[in-house]
Amino acid sequence: MGRQYLNPETLEPYSGPVYRMSEDDSRKIVLRVNLRDGRFHGDFEDFAPEKVEEDSGIYHTGTYQDGQREGPFENFYPSGVLRGRGTYENGLEEGPYESYYESGAPRNKFTYVAGEQDGPFEVYFEGGQLQSRGPFNMGKACGEWFIEGEAYTYSPCPPGLEDGN
Repeated sequence: MGRQYLNPETLEPYSGPVYRMSEDDSRKIVLRVNLRDGRFHGDFEDFAPEKVEEDSGIYHTGTYQDGQREGPFENFYPSGVLRGRGTYENGLEEGPYESYYESGAPRNKFTYVAGEQDGPFEVYFEGGQLQSRGPFNMGKACGEWFIEGEAYTYSPCPPGLEDGN
């Protein structure tokens, strides 16, 4: 369910808005979130996540419910351009996810089921050409894949998954 945050004066679970300020500029907000009973709840904006992975966006928006991410989310490049969008359900990514290059061109498309990639997966070069395509079954590549012009075969997918159903 996530961490529980307490009011430092009363040591009771805190409810209300919370802000984190930049370590470099104490006037700059880098996180805005609401707490209910000490857990993230409601809309949030994260302008500087603690762990920035290669090619990840710097700005994230979404919603928490009782300490878990819930509902639609978006992340953005530092320039403000949309990097990707998807949905959380019960704290796990669920449903279609799409990401884009900073130019706006599609980068990849796939689907999550209970936090695992499941179903068709596509990756594009920035110019729009297909780079890779194949199916996932609960986070593992399966079946026939096309990767940068080469065909690869993984263990068979469950029936119906090969054709994207």
